[in-house]
Amino acid sequence: MIARLIISTSLKSRLDEINDSLTTANLTISHPDVLYFPADSKLGIMEARKVKEHFSLKPYSAKGRVVVLEDASKLTPDAQNALLKTLEELPEEGIIILGADSESKFLPTVLSRCQIEILTTNYEQRTTNFSEDIERLLTSSIGDRFEYIEKLKDRQEFLKALLNYFHQKLPVYNDFTKELLQAEEWAKSNVNIRGILEYLMLVMPK
Repeated sequence: MIARLIISTSLKSRLDEINDSLTTANLTISHPDVLYFPADSKLGIMEARKVKEHFSLKPYSAKGRVVVLEDASKLTPDAQNALLKTLEELPEEGIIILGADSESKFLPTVLSRCQIEILTTNYEQRTTNFSEDIERLLTSSIGDRFEYIEKLKDRQEFLKALLNYFHQKLPVYNDFTKELLQAEEWAKSNVNIRGILEYLMLVMPK
């Protein structure tokens, strides 16, 4: 099994998807084989150890053990590192569902071990619309890249599309994904979006 990372800015949308997944498996959040962390949970090393221990035990009555984190973006870097082996070597019937409003708080090594599912309305369609442009930019000169950014109308959406596009290409573009995650943090800090995109055009691989 592969870990699922469910991305949506709406907590309700994430919870609906989580509940649907549990219902499909004939489980509830109170089932003894389910380890459930609500959105307000502290997620440090101790919680990472609980996750590892949970998967080390045999299921009580379900086919496999399940872990759900409503807001996995609260996992500290140390906790994320502690979970890497668990994410990579889930038991055959084990399920781990991570919810978050963004990928920006996750280590690239965590993202590369997850199946990323974007729930935000029309997000995937917007990304698809930019995919051909991104692929063309990969073989373009720096001058052509800058010209594209200068003429670009929806720069915020293009940044999101870049992030999603390169996540799908992990681990091939793992190093550039780190740059994108940093860029997303800059955007949240109100750094000029054009400046961010021009920087990314400079460091984007060919």
